[in-house]
Amino acid sequence: MAQSNLNFAKIVANPTSFGWSQAYSAGKLFAVISLEKEPEVEEKDYLNVVGKEILNTLEQEFFTLETKDLESIRQAVLTTLGKVPQNVSLSFVAGSIVGNVLYLYILGNGKADIKRDGTLGTLLEASDQTNDSLKEASGFLQDGDVLVLQTKKFSEVISDSTLLEFLESANILDASENLAPLVHEKENPSSAAVLVHYKEQTVVEPFAVEEKPPVENEETAPAETPLENTPEYFAKENAAPKANILSSLFAPLLILKRVRIPSLSNLSKPRRLILLIIVVIVILFVGSVFFALQKQGTDKVQSQFNSIYPSALKKYEEGQGLMDLNQSLAKDSFEQAKQILNDGKDTLPKGSSEEQKVTELLTKIDSALGSSATSESVSANEVTLSQSPYLETQTKETALYFTRDDKTTYLVDSKKLSSITNGSTSSKSLFENDGDWKTVGGLATYNTNLYVLDKDQNQILKFLNSGSSYQKSNYFPESVTPDFAKAVSIAIDNNIYVLFNDGVVAKYFKGQAEDFTLKGLDKPLSNPTRIYANPDFDNIYILDKGNSRIVVFDKTGSFKAEYLSGVVKNAKDFEVLESDKKIYILNENKLYQIDLK
Repeated sequence: MAQSNLNFAKIVANPTSFGWSQAYSAGKLFAVISLEKEPEVEEKDYLNVVGKEILNTLEQEFFTLETKDLESIRQAVLTTLGKVPQNVSLSFVAGSIVGNVLYLYILGNGKADIKRDGTLGTLLEASDQTNDSLKEASGFLQDGDVLVLQTKKFSEVISDSTLLEFLESANILDASENLAPLVHEKENPSSAAVLVHYKEQTVVEPFAVEEKPPVENEETAPAETPLENTPEYFAKENAAPKANILSSLFAPLLILKRVRIPSLSNLSKPRRLILLIIVVIVILFVGSVFFALQKQGTDKVQSQFNSIYPSALKKYEEGQGLMDLNQSLAKDSFEQAKQILNDGKDTLPKGSSEEQKVTELLTKIDSALGSSATSESVSANEVTLSQSPYLETQTKETALYFTRDDKTTYLVDSKKLSSITNGSTSSKSLFENDGDWKTVGGLATYNTNLYVLDKDQNQILKFLNSGSSYQKSNYFPESVTPDFAKAVSIAIDNNIYVLFNDGVVAKYFKGQAEDFTLKGLDKPLSNPTRIYANPDFDNIYILDKGNSRIVVFDKTGSFKAEYLSGVVKNAKDFEVLESDKKIYILNENKLYQIDLK
């Protein structure tokens, strides 16, 4: 059976405030993307956050496809298009390799080349499309092909002749290392490419070999000489299956032991011949019936086995492929595989080889489920309050909510918004409350601006930092009317996440609700009080007091890990330092540290 072996290398330029690019690979899905916008006032890391969300959406849509073909992958790509803002220019090229078939898609502009037999050719190109325009193509790959997915700017910076020169003189890893300086030299942030080397490999699957049973008559048994280093890919001669067939063939003769046959000596020769013919016919008839029933039973068992095992194995292998990409989706695949086997295993004969294969696969699935997500009790070590100036401030100041940036802690109460610079002992008033908010349900900061959730108005108030003062505006337009009665916390990473006391998390982007749910939890959140996110973080963190844990999700809402500790149950607040792999927890004016895995 021919399978593919893929090697790949990436080339990505350095981003700027007005241009960002990325090369992406996951399993047999590859993509390059660049985003550009006009120089204007915009939130920090805007393109970075938008780009990551586009790639996260592509990954989630692609790996949930039951069947991966030109049409189904096209729908996943079009769903990804919905995450592209109107104020950016897009170059997006995606390719998926299924078997030896390549599916290609271009949104906006970009290019896909292929090097085959020393020649570089263009498979698909778009140079003057709008963001919502899609080009697609498909075809068969050959052994040794090198696929090059390029953003539009990369194809302008690196000519086809230059690309072919480097691909001819080195493998793709060396080629990418040699091409990267040329890309960085041009200082164009929208240049990105991924090189994929396709190579076929042949895998021989071994046949199961039954052991030969002991021979009852050693004198008549054929001698057998062991073969050294004989691979078990081939069935051996004189093995058990032949003995079983012979036994089955003569089994009908046992019936004759119970039948009284008259003495042949009393019969004339013609009658003896007729009787012999009748006996032979009966034997043949009984034998044919026996074989038919045996085959019918075997076919039925095999049919039942084939109705559950291949589909369960496919789900299991799909889960294994997702383990490093999305553990929540991997867990779902393992659960589906387990359900398929449990629903059908009772139809298989006890002790049969088919039942044994099902049991072995169930064992593998249970083992995979145990490792598909991180859930563990951890030790929380007490540390000095000075380790977290943000949480230390909360032991000295009284407020409804706190938030922070790199240098400052912000707080809100019923009277005003204030700030305290790290290391300072006095607060500074930023905005006096003149009926602007009533019941606060959360406070967050993003790019020096402040956001206050007011549950009475069902509104998030945005306080824009103009340098010398703060100007208030509403985050939601009049057409959007959320219900924030149960809101308990908010966090921002360019999107705004609102945590509710029933464990629901709502996500908003530029004042509009996004499709977002938490997935993969073994038990629901109970009395969650704080949510933590950051543009530089890969994950979202929730303080789940009712279950004494901190729960980690990726930006698509898929469960990744949980950290169980008794200090969480009565925690006031927490702080995550993802780059330092630490979580600080404030409990009764004491600070505790948990190490991230």
